[in-house]
Amino acid sequence: MAKTIFSASKRQQDQRVQELEAELRRLKNEEVHPTLNSEIGVAENHNFQTETIDKHSKKTEETGMKDQTTSNTERSLENKKLENKKDEVEGDELNSQPLERKPEEYSELMKDESPTTNPLAAFVVRPPGAKFINQHIKEKILLVLRQHPVVNLKWMFLTIILVLAPFVLFPYFPFFDFVPGRFQFFILLGWYLLISAYVIENFLYWYYNIYIITDERIIDIDFYSLIYRSVSEAKIDKIEDVTATTAGLFAGVFNYGNITIQTAAEKREFDFNKVPQPAKVTKFLNELILEEEREKNEGRVM
Repeated sequence: MAKTIFSASKRQQDQRVQELEAELRRLKNEEVHPTLNSEIGVAENHNFQTETIDKHSKKTEETGMKDQTTSNTERSLENKKLENKKDEVEGDELNSQPLERKPEEYSELMKDESPTTNPLAAFVVRPPGAKFINQHIKEKILLVLRQHPVVNLKWMFLTIILVLAPFVLFPYFPFFDFVPGRFQFFILLGWYLLISAYVIENFLYWYYNIYIITDERIIDIDFYSLIYRSVSEAKIDKIEDVTATTAGLFAGVFNYGNITIQTAAEKREFDFNKVPQPAKVTKFLNELILEEEREKNEGRVM
């Protein structure tokens, strides 16, 4: 029985020891857990602050990008407005300036005649691609005149006679019978070379003696040789009087004549000799004079 009591007491002591150990473990856990909890709380707080800062920075960046986009949009709109205002001002200036009229609008000759492409024509209207010395940048050639081709008949007829002369005269007048045949060949060759030079000289004189009428002035080019020519000019607004004269049977039949132009320029008088259609040319010059006066009245003269 005593042994039984002792074993019961032993079990109670062991149970009590276990309870005390459990209590000690619980107290130790309570002492460690607050530290862990505080550390966990600090970590959570740090993470929260980091997330908050990141969110704030993202919002700031998004706001900055939105502000930058808004400012760029506003700037582009302002630039467009300025460009539109500039275009409107330039358009108003252009609209306020009188427009330059085309020759077809004030001249019947320019309206009825098409551009002339024949390089040998004596009455050339608006020749495409034609230019001359000292031509202004915006100056337009409206009419180019040469002497009527019929005036060339005189030297052409003389050329034919000179070409046939050796064959017609030599059989009846043996001028060179005493000259050896070889020298006769060279004499004939020299004869025809002189005739060729005569033809070329007369053709160049006709081709390069021209009268030019532009939308700004009249120009008289007198060709004397390959190394010498004379150029006279006068502005349209300096023209005071234009007179056309047709005299003679040939002039009446072939419709050519002389045009005399009185000016207030350095050269007082211009003579367009034996040009085709003198009445049309005179009318065209008068139309140019009227248009020049109209430009002055409307303020279109620069």
